[in-house]
Amino acid sequence: MKKIKPHGCIEKLDKNGEIFLPIGHYTIINCKNRINNVDPKISIYGLGSCIALILFDYKNNVSGMSHILLPKSRQNKIINFPHKYVDLSAKLLIQELINHGAMRKNIKAIIVGGSKIFDLDENFMGINNTEAIKKELEKLEIKIIGENTGGSEGRAVIFDTKDFSVYVKSTRESNFKKINS
Repeated sequence: MKKIKPHGCIEKLDKNGEIFLPIGHYTIINCKNRINNVDPKISIYGLGSCIALILFDYKNNVSGMSHILLPKSRQNKIINFPHKYVDLSAKLLIQELINHGAMRKNIKAIIVGGSKIFDLDENFMGINNTEAIKKELEKLEIKIIGENTGGSEGRAVIFDTKDFSVYVKSTRESNFKKINS
């Protein structure tokens, strides 16, 4: 049986009002707990085979993001950073949104990442992560409304919690592109 000792909630803003999410971490933002009265941007730079899971409830102005490393956690292990794993992060992030005022029926998802960074035949981590998050969200009945996954390049992703916009740029691009409306 897994023992979950959750750590990894990030609430610290940089001077530009941005929260940087390291692997295995997450953050939740809602209209009641804005940080320093700011609608922060949540970002991950250097996203390769990992997945950025972005969940939000437009109607109740609650959003969250996690930085996921692996598709599945291991049994019989104490897990300090459950947001490292698809099978744990999706459920926990949904529950955190609900705890902060979201309605489950309103929660939507955007997924980013899942690249095949190294040119090795056996390197399917990005593909496995992408497939796992899609299956998990389907099982949890959360609709994916935006996606920027696969390929062979790393990405940077910025989630603007003010208007729920998601911006992505690959390592070869110089400008961010909005991936949802």
